[in-house]
Amino acid sequence: MAQGRLTMPECTNCHRRFFPPQPFCPHCGSRGWNLEPVRGDGRVYSWVVANRSFAPEFGQDVPYGIVAVDLSDGGRLIGRYLGDPSDLLAGLAVVAEVERKDGFGLLWFAPAEAQGRKR
Repeated sequence: MAQGRLTMPECTNCHRRFFPPQPFCPHCGSRGWNLEPVRGDGRVYSWVVANRSFAPEFGQDVPYGIVAVDLSDGGRLIGRYLGDPSDLLAGLAVVAEVERKDGFGLLWFAPAEAQGRKR
């Protein structure tokens, strides 16, 4: 995300994507991998709904969803869900959005039909 694009590690041996970056591919054990761009579209694999704020800055946002998303390009990422958490279900089509804030990249997922929604 440093250059304003979403990337994931991809193994140079088995060509599978994984997250988080680590010294060895979790699939084949190879030490070689590169950061490769991903589109960011995918489907919800699993989710949780936070009904209690874990930090004061998120107090006004509860309830909110946190989703694990199987990306169309391969690999799985976890991020905050921007839609109504009561709409979450396995297989829901979502798309990633990246926001730069205070020097950090924040990953959000929005329903595919609501791409570009404001937080």
